[in-house]
Amino acid sequence: MERVVVFGRGGAGKSAFAGHLSQITGLPVIELDRYFWSDDLSPLSVEAWISMQEQLAAGERWIMDGDLGPYDAPAARLSRVDTVVVLDLSLVRCAWRAARRSRERADFW
Repeated sequence: MERVVVFGRGGAGKSAFAGHLSQITGLPVIELDRYFWSDDLSPLSVEAWISMQEQLAAGERWIMDGDLGPYDAPAARLSRVDTVVVLDLSLVRCAWRAARRSRERADFW
């Protein structure tokens, strides 16, 4: 396991899982939200997002934490992955957890 993608809606625990997996494996975590969303929460264009993922996925070892729902174009990172983890929690649970922790909008879930 050298290149891992973690999927799940907002509030599913992707970042926590990725952090724990990083501690176990020594793989660095790449939080995709930090690269995709601007300070005003505007998304990158599809073309810019694909290019960014290609750059991020060029490394030999990583955990990519993020699922950008309808905005996402995951093929660039999935073409390099050897492990996929899907955190499939209910919308109600994820919404409660996301609302409890931050300012996330409904379209993030």
